[in-house]
Amino acid sequence: MSAFSLDAPWPAGRIVVRLPNWVGDAVMALPSVLALGSALPEVEWLLLGGARARPLFEGLDEPFRLLPPLPVRVSRPGAFLRIAASLRREHAGAALLLPPSFSSVLMATAAGIPIRAGMPGDSRSLLLNVPGAPASRARHLRDQYRALAALLLDRIAPGRSLSPPNEGPARVALRPKEIAWATTWGIDRGLDPSRTVALAPGASYGSTKRWPEERFLALARDLLASRRHVLWIGGDDERAACRRLAEAAGGGVVAAGEVSLRGSVALLAGLRAAVANDSGAMHLAQAAGTPVVGIFGSTAPEWTGPVGGCQETLRVPVPCAPCFSPRCPTRVECLTGVTVDQVRGALERLLVRTEGRRGRPAVFLDRDGVLLDLVPYLRDPGRVCLAPGAGAALRRLSAADLPFVVVTNQSAVARGMLDRAGLFRVHLQMLRLLETEGVRPVGIEFCPHHPQHGGPCDCRKPSPGMLRRAAHRFNLDLACSVMVGDSHSDLEAGRRAGCRVILVRTGYGRETEVAIAAGTARYDSETEVAIAAGVDRVESGAEKTMRPPWAVADDLVGAVDAILAALEA
Repeated sequence: MSAFSLDAPWPAGRIVVRLPNWVGDAVMALPSVLALGSALPEVEWLLLGGARARPLFEGLDEPFRLLPPLPVRVSRPGAFLRIAASLRREHAGAALLLPPSFSSVLMATAAGIPIRAGMPGDSRSLLLNVPGAPASRARHLRDQYRALAALLLDRIAPGRSLSPPNEGPARVALRPKEIAWATTWGIDRGLDPSRTVALAPGASYGSTKRWPEERFLALARDLLASRRHVLWIGGDDERAACRRLAEAAGGGVVAAGEVSLRGSVALLAGLRAAVANDSGAMHLAQAAGTPVVGIFGSTAPEWTGPVGGCQETLRVPVPCAPCFSPRCPTRVECLTGVTVDQVRGALERLLVRTEGRRGRPAVFLDRDGVLLDLVPYLRDPGRVCLAPGAGAALRRLSAADLPFVVVTNQSAVARGMLDRAGLFRVHLQMLRLLETEGVRPVGIEFCPHHPQHGGPCDCRKPSPGMLRRAAHRFNLDLACSVMVGDSHSDLEAGRRAGCRVILVRTGYGRETEVAIAAGTARYDSETEVAIAAGVDRVESGAEKTMRPPWAVADDLVGAVDAILAALEA
């Protein structure tokens, strides 16, 4: 019996997730947070964390909601009582408490949250009624977070389960404008991502986690001599050191202390590799999908190391390691024993192993008129209806191991016709219908903007922003993917993302096909609005005739026929 009324309109309840305080820990918690939202989207997941790591979760859409950042000294009586009172007003039914602190569980108790899950320890066991296993440095922290999340899910919604764990790291959900910004930032500074290696010499924990700077310098000189580009990554504390190292190396671009935490992830995305200490930067590289060499000293990769196939780990087995101490009474032999040649060798192995790596091909689907029956400005979940044959067609994609992503313009939000919660109710009903057909999208990307109601954005089709965001989040290869739509904006977004495009005749597809054939379909590049004769015409702009699609199909069933036939050819 669920602890929540899951048949109630969304949200059927609220659950607080107290996020870890450290950046690296937050990245390792991200897979569990995402899995919980996917397993139980009927409730609203309230994410509570400090200013340091909270930005990593800013790109998430419903069913997640970010609460205001916690103050630095959250245990001070005044701040503690204010936060507890604000949590009480949310009427949350449960809390997942990821930090090991006593204050986190005490705050949930003071807020009147009845179900409290966390790892025991620090005198907090009596306040936990869903206790996990004690924290262990012999087991990866990512796995410990997942086990705790699974316990909470079983307590609040028996019968629901987390999706199978992914071997690789979860990726931070970047916004289209952040991806576009990072591309421009790198171009302006002469960086070629395919040739760039990021170096992160910092680690806030202490000297026992920092490989000697002179060795980072020697590695940087080697990279530059081999015609690689170098990007120095870190926070404010590493700004001076990175500038000094870049100057001594005779090159490299410094981003340390110059860009935000999310900006660092965006810059790391798409780079050839990164070399970092056991630090937040190492985990940020993983969250960006960048191959990483992790250098370990006093800590253990079994606990906080990089995961998946795109990583190498270096450590020296000395008798006193891992000691988990920020200071060393001798000469930090666990780190000084790691040579430049060893790091260079690990990096070369990683570069060879990941050469030409590509993501998965996928199918991007417009929502209204393609996946769903066309209902202009769909606002009522009761009117959500899958297009005829959609379920069977998507099961065929699944059988061919082709994931699909829904990408949809939803200007009704900008127009004030519904809010984001209402939009999510529509999407939740769509997910329920798809699940009855035995399929589920890997993601739903939506643009709530409209240029005449709030100004332009980087995500509204025909911009490829939503497709690029999904490609980053889910490790998809756009060049091997297909966009299926019924409008000019769908086709242009797919083309600009590098996909093949299929026009279906459902929805507005027949009108689009006629306009393309007659040469009356135009794309206005200045206003970034796809227009056809008599439909959403926008005055002025540099217009160009729309090109025919790769294929035209009667409906989604026919589009899937064309996709699978191309795979077999």
